[in-house]
Amino acid sequence: MQREHSLLRGLFVTDAGQYPRAERHLVSRSKGSEGFVLIVCTAGKGWVRSMGRKHEIVPGDTILLGPNREHAYGSADADPWTIEWTHFAGSDAEEWRHAIVGDGSVLNLHPTASIGIRLSRIHEYLEAGYDETRLLLSAAALRRSLAELVRFRRIPNQTPTSIDAVEATADWMRVNLSAQVNLSVLAKKAGMSSSRYSEIFRQRFGYPPIDWFMRQRILQACRLLDLTGEKVEVVGLDVGFRDPYYFSRSFRKVMGCSPRAYRSVAKG
Repeated sequence: MQREHSLLRGLFVTDAGQYPRAERHLVSRSKGSEGFVLIVCTAGKGWVRSMGRKHEIVPGDTILLGPNREHAYGSADADPWTIEWTHFAGSDAEEWRHAIVGDGSVLNLHPTASIGIRLSRIHEYLEAGYDETRLLLSAAALRRSLAELVRFRRIPNQTPTSIDAVEATADWMRVNLSAQVNLSVLAKKAGMSSSRYSEIFRQRFGYPPIDWFMRQRILQACRLLDLTGEKVEVVGLDVGFRDPYYFSRSFRKVMGCSPRAYRSVAKG
């Protein structure tokens, strides 16, 4: 059914579960699995062997294995792991795998990363049955979990709390586009040093904080130029540019043309 369903064929869940303190847990597949296997370790320790390499697994580590490849994994004897897991397939599955672990099979994350990944919700949906609605909900939850893994891979060794703090400052900037801000104020809002804040922000959003803020102002200016009849100088003031010449230069830097030239182009 899933491979033929237009909303599921790209990515769908075939199984999911949770194993608390899984003593003597051992899985060995000489021919690999039919689909993709995703495991998140939330406590304890374990191991995985794939592609001729063995990895020790600790809390926060994520295992993602492709189909038809020999592998084995299990819990440590002294401190058995607690894991959340899911099996999935679909035409988009390999692209997700590569985006998360590249040519490997393990992504090392902060021990609290499972809070954001939350594979448990996939299991919760499937516990109620495998009807179309539950399959769609589990597939949507899986996409969310995979997207979180991509995000955490881009920002290694950072906790979900620090990422959320940085994103909170970005939300604040979106709401306060006319405010006059500087790096130290933003870092203080996030509760971290300016250098650490800048590093996480750049990794998360692709630009330094002040540069990103300026671009958000310009994007809002574009919306005002498109949807209102306000003068260009007034639009600049609305998004925090007190100097109309600086507004024009900044606008041209981001958009490649002046505000007046931008407004003259038909859109929609």
